[in-house]
Amino acid sequence: MVSLQKSKMAIQQTNGKLGEYLAAKWLNRQGYEIHRINYRAGHLEIDIIAQDAKNWVFVEVKTKTFTNFLQPENSVNKTKRTNMIKVAQKFISQQNDNKKVRFDIVSIILVQYGVQMVHFKDAFFPIQPTKNRRKSSLYLNLHDSYNQ
Repeated sequence: MVSLQKSKMAIQQTNGKLGEYLAAKWLNRQGYEIHRINYRAGHLEIDIIAQDAKNWVFVEVKTKTFTNFLQPENSVNKTKRTNMIKVAQKFISQQNDNKKVRFDIVSIILVQYGVQMVHFKDAFFPIQPTKNRRKSSLYLNLHDSYNQ
C-alpha cells in the first residue's frame, strides 16, 4: 500500500511539473516574460513569476488528470492565496520598479488527446484590512503597488 501511495504522489509531482512547463510556455507565447519558475521564499513557493507591460504576475498552476467535480482552480484556497501574497511581497521587495502586482491562476486538465488550459487573470486580490485588523506592511506594499 505504501508503494502505491508513493507512486501516486510521484505521478502528481510529474503532472504538476508538466503543468508548470506548459503554463510557462503558453504565457511566454502570449507575450509574458518569465522571470522565475518555482520561486521560493523560505518554505513557501510560487509556481511562476512573470511580467507583462504593466504588471508583475504571480501565477499558481493547478494541474489535474481528471476533475472529479472540482476544477483545478478551485483548489487554490485561502491559505494558498495568503502564501502567494507573502511570496509576492518578498519578491517585490527585491525589485527596483513600480510595476503593479497581479495574481493569476492557470488551470490545466491533462486529457487523453491534449490539454485543457484556462488562464484566470486577476484571480484574486489582496484583502483590505478592516478597522479591527492591523495594517501590515504586506498589505501596504502590495496595495500601494497594486493601485498606482
